Amino acid sequence: MEELNDIVILLRSYLAGSLTESERERLEKWSAQHPANRDLLENLSDEENLFAGYTDYLQVYDEAVSNRLQQIEDSLMKSITSPTDRVYLRKRQFRWLPYAAAILLAALASTWFFYGDQIGSQEIRIANVQDIPPGGNRATLTLADGRTITLDEARDGIVIGSDEITYSDGNPLAKVAENEVGREELTLLELTTPIGGTYQITLPDGTQVWLNAATTLKYPMRFSDAERMVELSGEAYFSVVKDIGKPFKVVSSGQEIQVLGTEFNVSAYPDDPDTKTTLVGGKVRLSLAWGTGGETREHDKYVELVSGEQGIVKNGGLVKTHVDTELYTAWKAGYFYFERTPLEDILRQVARWYDVQVIYQNGVPRETFSGDIKRDISLRGLLEILQRSTISVRLEGKNLIVN
Repeated sequence: MEELNDIVILLRSYLAGSLTESERERLEKWSAQHPANRDLLENLSDEENLFAGYTDYLQVYDEAVSNRLQQIEDSLMKSITSPTDRVYLRKRQFRWLPYAAAILLAALASTWFFYGDQIGSQEIRIANVQDIPPGGNRATLTLADGRTITLDEARDGIVIGSDEITYSDGNPLAKVAENEVGREELTLLELTTPIGGTYQITLPDGTQVWLNAATTLKYPMRFSDAERMVELSGEAYFSVVKDIGKPFKVVSSGQEIQVLGTEFNVSAYPDDPDTKTTLVGGKVRLSLAWGTGGETREHDKYVELVSGEQGIVKNGGLVKTHVDTELYTAWKAGYFYFERTPLEDILRQVARWYDVQVIYQNGVPRETFSGDIKRDISLRGLLEILQRSTISVRLEGKNLIVN
């Protein structure tokens, strides 16, 4: 951390144009250690680039260094606003220098553990393995007659019409079989995404559903006159079309959600310890459920959720809490988003998206992380980000080894 502090001071001097020859040599040496260092240095001369690139550099940081980080930042900010430095603040081009320095400090703190002394051994462990690409638009559709169709990866969704199924761009996919006409609400179709897959579907009523990886959605070709019911295993985001006379119901692991029209996310993976329903807009009633059809007991407990609340079903119990909804819906926008998230939870998401198995050699580390990472990054790129912390990870085939 002392060397980190020195680098931040060198970068301050670089911004102010006051580097000595020896300081310039030290900064150039640091810049040559890794392309990310060089990119950061090159962007510093452009105020707009500095702030626009901030989130790219500050993608993940280890909570274990946050207290030390705050101490250095406080000290640095005091030195920036000292009488000696105020001459630079009067110049228009340097009026944002205090903020830039704070940004640099945070950015460097998030990258130093990977780009510092450990870079040699850690980079070798990654370089000698084949990279794994991120997930993408992958899904299969199972029709009422049992036929299975592998959906086009170049398209991102399907639409369930009155008598046919099309891609979201209008290209035809399948028609209702003649022997199924008149029975559309009785037979269920299945849309399934594999590990590393995602897909979108527009249901017969116009409701849109985004499926995350390793998810199955069961739905009818046509909803009944009384209700609109679907079954979910995995994770999906729902944008439900309002219909006061016909409630929309989602049945998943141990629970039933009833809505009239709203947006919410459901995470109901079989291997997760709990089922989470996160409400983005509107209002829903969340009930405990049992049986394959999602029947609810007359006196079962239920909670009503409003925007910004989450219902959690665990061990037969049901509770609700206030949450940052972005933590649970960022996947739909193409991001991993963490806020003091345990490493085990992060790697569970990683395993589903990159189709790898996580193996903990010395127990599960207790570190937590905050930040966001684009889901279109390769696994190697993600590992490089994680190794900026104190966590040691390596990839062997399809096994992600955590030391």
